[in-house]
Amino acid sequence: MVEVKGIGRTGWVNIHTDKIFETERVYLDTRIPILQRGECIEMGKTQYPIQVKIPEECLSSYESQFGTIRYQMKIDLIATTEQASCSEIFPIVVLSRSFFDDIPANIMSPIDFKDEVDFTCCSLPFGCVSVVVSLPRTAYRLGETVEAQVTINNRTRKGLKEVTLQLGMKTQFEARSRYEHVNEKKLSEQLIEMIPLGAVRARCRMEFEKCHIRIPDGAPPTQNYNMGGGEAAIIAIHYILKMTAIPGIECEIPLIVTSRGYSDSNKQAAFVLHTRRGKNQNDANQKR
Repeated sequence: MVEVKGIGRTGWVNIHTDKIFETERVYLDTRIPILQRGECIEMGKTQYPIQVKIPEECLSSYESQFGTIRYQMKIDLIATTEQASCSEIFPIVVLSRSFFDDIPANIMSPIDFKDEVDFTCCSLPFGCVSVVVSLPRTAYRLGETVEAQVTINNRTRKGLKEVTLQLGMKTQFEARSRYEHVNEKKLSEQLIEMIPLGAVRARCRMEFEKCHIRIPDGAPPTQNYNMGGGEAAIIAIHYILKMTAIPGIECEIPLIVTSRGYSDSNKQAAFVLHTRRGKNQNDANQKR
């Protein structure tokens, strides 16, 4: 007997109230008989082809402190004696399918994120810092490189230190208390990659070009909290691009990460060609 399961679990203990929160969702539960009743396996090597379809609504495999989504294949071999019977479990990694076609078209357009931080103390203005983060788009697939251009206009009398660009993953977990049956959410943030940009002097404007951050291939894609209006997912995954500087500068940009590009091969080919042309044109402009 072959048993394929996919189970999502979330859980933690509230240290202030000592309440236990835990939730379990079954995303896949399939059983496939290898042999007919009464049939025996002959001596020697025997292979059995097994095919299991992973439903499209299944979530990606995920491991963390407050929640996991695990898939496994369990094979039970029952013999005439207990000593000859065995059971083996093989973990499976599942990556949910998502495409650029599933997101709004305007997300694939260039965009400038603007923010301004005003430094005021006791009603006395000390100047402000303007930040512009330019992106060719805000949707990427796994393994792609995010190329950003950061422009900082420091109109204060104090320099900015430790300017960095970070790629992070925010995960929201939801679980229900064991006795009160009340839902609680927990948010965690994980730093994937950080690149230092340097410092910005007082009353100075600086541009940081070609800030490259690569999205890992093995990371889970963006996982929305509500899957198509149905049952809410207990683990939601979102990506952010964050620009930070000392003192107190922080600009956060949401990103969408898919597991694949366009589902249509013609659209994907046109998209790759357009991306290459844009990159070559930018390189030519910079050389001039």
